[in-house]
Amino acid sequence: MNLLRSNCRTPGTVVGVRQFFIACLEAVILASATVAAPWKPIPVYPSANDQEAPDIYGNRVVWQQLVTSQGVTDWDIYSADITDPKKPVLTIVSEVTQDQTNPAIFETTVAWQDNYAGDWDIYIRDISNAANKEILLTNFSKDQTNPAISGNFVVWQDNTAGDWDIWLGDITDTANVRTYNLTPYSYDQQNPAIDREWFTWEDNFVWQDNPNGIWDLYGADVLMPNKPVEYLFGGFADPQQRSAISGHYVVWQQQYNGTEDWDIYAEDVTDPANPQFFAVAIESSNAINPDISGNLIVWQDDRNGDWDIYGYNLTTRQEFLISDDQPNQTVFSDQTNPAISGTTVVWQDNLGGKMNIYMALLSGPDVATCANPPLGDANGDCVVNLNDLADFSQYWLLCGLDPISACP
Repeated sequence: MNLLRSNCRTPGTVVGVRQFFIACLEAVILASATVAAPWKPIPVYPSANDQEAPDIYGNRVVWQQLVTSQGVTDWDIYSADITDPKKPVLTIVSEVTQDQTNPAIFETTVAWQDNYAGDWDIYIRDISNAANKEILLTNFSKDQTNPAISGNFVVWQDNTAGDWDIWLGDITDTANVRTYNLTPYSYDQQNPAIDREWFTWEDNFVWQDNPNGIWDLYGADVLMPNKPVEYLFGGFADPQQRSAISGHYVVWQQQYNGTEDWDIYAEDVTDPANPQFFAVAIESSNAINPDISGNLIVWQDDRNGDWDIYGYNLTTRQEFLISDDQPNQTVFSDQTNPAISGTTVVWQDNLGGKMNIYMALLSGPDVATCANPPLGDANGDCVVNLNDLADFSQYWLLCGLDPISACP
């Protein structure tokens, strides 16, 4: 505990009370920090064919799989129910000719892009019943790609107008799907993400504070899809890309302050007009392709010399390793493109030379959440500690009574 003794001292005239308590808290954390062991990866549905681009909702995983049939090789969409991870139940979502790629899932509805007609279109299918057919959402000219789905809304990027815009399809009535152009603007809007009525996208619109067309992060409330309420979530001098959203948290990758490596950042957008920005992963290595579910963020990270999957707990504000570095491991591979739902993480892994989909079932202190905030938790992190005392000390003896004469 020498580290604690050397860093936690009585504050002098320069260092204030809050800084003193924060220094003490950091010393305690450093002195007691432990490194969690990664979880054993489980293949979702092993195959001799390449599997890529996984997504997950609850106990259902979807991915694209490279299949050869009658001398033709193309990408098809597959799904597995992993309620029992040892006995996954496979569903072939779409296996028509040409390519079906980039699947996304919400509950039992899968969305994907399909070039059956010669350009990319968006399809959906409810896989809860084998008799359910595929439904074409976008019978438009040109390309519709990168779908995301939540509830009765599907969003995608669309270049029908000559540049990329974000479109939305309301699939409440699949026999009468209503579509809306959410961003009918100049320049490109791409890579949408959606959670309930909120969606995010990256936008290279050139404006006064963005003369070079850097990708900025925007968000919008689509409860009124014909007139969504927009907010600028990013607006930094560096590109923000590959956003994901869950609840009131948004996460993305960014080359912050002109650095060449990618880092992971997040915002609490409880008040969307005043988002609260904070860093998640800012090592000197690359951290990319984030996803989020509840209080957990995942991404791929090359700090160890190859791509591994890392996680971050928004409740405890602690990072943890998900893969790789297993006990007695001698063969290493790249784990990329993670997705998370609840405490289950999926990714693609080129172990053995073939890309397959793997998963990890997270548990224990690393994924702790806050069920009942304790009395005295001033900063909302579900722990009463020196940080709360530091916040409380800033306002010691302040009085907010009106009239002021009522204050002691």
